[in-house]
Amino acid sequence: MKLKFIRMGLLLAAIVLGLTSPASAKEPPVAKLVQVSGEVQYSRNGTTWRAVRRTKYLFAGYKIKTGADGQAKLINQQSGQAQQLSSNSEISIMDGEVKVVSGSLSAPKTESANILQGLSNKFAKAQRYTTVRRSVSKPGEASCDSKVRTIRKVALSSNYPNLVWRNACPEYSYRLVIDDTVHEIAANSNAEMIRFAVENVAEGEHSYRVEVLDNDGIVYIPKRDSTFSWVGTSQEGKILSALKGFGDDIFLSTDLLESNLMFVAAMDVYRQYFDENPDDNDMRPLLIGAYHDLKLSDLKKNEARLYNASLEEDF
Repeated sequence: MKLKFIRMGLLLAAIVLGLTSPASAKEPPVAKLVQVSGEVQYSRNGTTWRAVRRTKYLFAGYKIKTGADGQAKLINQQSGQAQQLSSNSEISIMDGEVKVVSGSLSAPKTESANILQGLSNKFAKAQRYTTVRRSVSKPGEASCDSKVRTIRKVALSSNYPNLVWRNACPEYSYRLVIDDTVHEIAANSNAEMIRFAVENVAEGEHSYRVEVLDNDGIVYIPKRDSTFSWVGTSQEGKILSALKGFGDDIFLSTDLLESNLMFVAAMDVYRQYFDENPDDNDMRPLLIGAYHDLKLSDLKKNEARLYNASLEEDF
């Protein structure tokens, strides 16, 4: 009887807190498809099929099939071994293994370095941010949160010059202070986030803070400044060269940018990817994690809701 009451209490607590958790936590991808050409499709349920046109990360339960002119290279994320998927073939990802349903898959050859650990760590971290807490506004409470927080350390460059922060309220304007230089930024009621392209700064580290204003003056000043590092031409050139070598691999590209503290640039790569691949829900936690890192709480919450809703769909 006591156990029953405890369970009821936990359920009521979850309802009161407005806690929404993912239908099921996703494990990191098992493999990826590269060098995709011709007709190649994937499915999460074996019924609905979608075209693969670029590097594609494959999760447990996925099925892949190729048409008469379709082929791709399959790379196991744990072993780094590569196999060639021929035309008119179908494979499935089951229990961490790739199984041939029909057609042919070549013998494995060691080709790629093991990136499973980095991928696993990133997915494990990102999964923590897919839970949505629904806040309920009480009468008399402010509808906007004036406390605009910024990422503490970030890197910018001539190709990736943007600072970003949450748009706190439609009528709020902002004062961005970089070192001792003040930039006044008008309110933008339609902006999902505020962007500012930094220019004319020296290579190295700079302090910055975002102050929030309404029609009567300042409503919020952060307790301490954040910092950004301006990446010089030489270092930026190395990063751009590496990105070019990664081609359309979303994970390798964003991992490189994030390892260089270029979190805004990584977020933009994720956003472009999901604009072009809105159905790739299993990769969405990475975008949610990017929003979390950049303190874009509203965008993070919206993306987490979309992720959880899509988990309930069978497609």
